[in-house]
Amino acid sequence: MIRLIATLGKSPGGVAETIRNLSEGNYLSPYQPKAINLGEVIVVRTREVEETFKVLKSIVLCCLGRELKLKEVVLPFNDVEEIEHFRLVREKVRDIVRVGDYLDFSGGRKAISSAAVIAARENGAHLVTTIIPQKVQREIEEIYEEVKERAIKIYESYHCFEDLCKLISPYSRTLVLI
Repeated sequence: MIRLIATLGKSPGGVAETIRNLSEGNYLSPYQPKAINLGEVIVVRTREVEETFKVLKSIVLCCLGRELKLKEVVLPFNDVEEIEHFRLVREKVRDIVRVGDYLDFSGGRKAISSAAVIAARENGAHLVTTIIPQKVQREIEEIYEEVKERAIKIYESYHCFEDLCKLISPYSRTLVLI
């Protein structure tokens, strides 16, 4: 089973865009892109982005058109403020990532993403990042503020609403670096 491990910040769209782009084979890489059948997504996040994770679960249910196991690893702090925090992130990611997995380091705090990248490379995972233009990111942030309260209450597909899927940008570009 191919898995995506993703760091999550305050915007859920980036992880959703990576899932979509990898699944559709819509990414840039040193080799010929092909659709990747992700079996599981594991999100590495801090306590402060619990709401973002709930919105991501709603996006996966409502906007990606597929069943997908979505798990989370919650870090016991909101940012890397000590060497011990960096080591803890690295160990947690090292414990879950395997050869052939994909690590999306786009979301979250830089030090957390850096520790995750080191662990992923130590274990032989691919590195992935998804980018969107800054102007589009600002527009998505505005949409997020408008929809987040409704989105965190979605538990069944019949609760889905169209504006939720606007958190996934059609202008995103995913890069598989290694």
